[in-house]
Amino acid sequence: MTMKAFFGGSFDPPHYGHLGIARAALASGRCSQVDWFPAAEPPHKLHASRAPFHHRMNMVKLLIENEADMTVSDFENRLAISPSYTIDVLAALEAECGEKYQLLIGADSLLTLHTWHEAEKLVKKVQLITYPRSGAEVTKEKLLRFWDKKTAEKLLASLISGTFFEISSTEVKKTMEKNQFRGNIMQEVNLPTQVADYICEHHLYE
Repeated sequence: MTMKAFFGGSFDPPHYGHLGIARAALASGRCSQVDWFPAAEPPHKLHASRAPFHHRMNMVKLLIENEADMTVSDFENRLAISPSYTIDVLAALEAECGEKYQLLIGADSLLTLHTWHEAEKLVKKVQLITYPRSGAEVTKEKLLRFWDKKTAEKLLASLISGTFFEISSTEVKKTMEKNQFRGNIMQEVNLPTQVADYICEHHLYE
């Protein structure tokens, strides 16, 4: 049976850090497939400037083109709800495909999960896979500030081990704004060649 993980984000642009997260989730054995879902209108980034959805979708396709157990979906864009709360997206996705997804998030998101829309309902319904993030140490004590003991233990158990190469999409965009030449970009930001080429070809982040 395929155990699918929902990997959502702006992916603006997608980079090796994102890919490392997806690969680690698969390596952990918690899931057997990672489906990427570029966000149409992420609640925490409403009205923020970002590359158009179709460009972010195409860049993810390029990033994962050789990854056998990964796919990318335009579901959030087709769903066309704003803001696109995770619990609503997952419910609509389950209704459309008849499958339950696990939710792949970072440790920084886990520490603020109590602030998410209908957070308690989300945690009860959805199994989480949490990857470590630099500067976001998750402990039972921190979780108990906002969750009951049983829920805190469930959230703590969602953590997978591993060290990830941290790259910020924001830093990538800043680098793109400063450099007009692909060579400079490739030297300063560890982007996959095909994604860097796409960004330059379509003049994104200039």
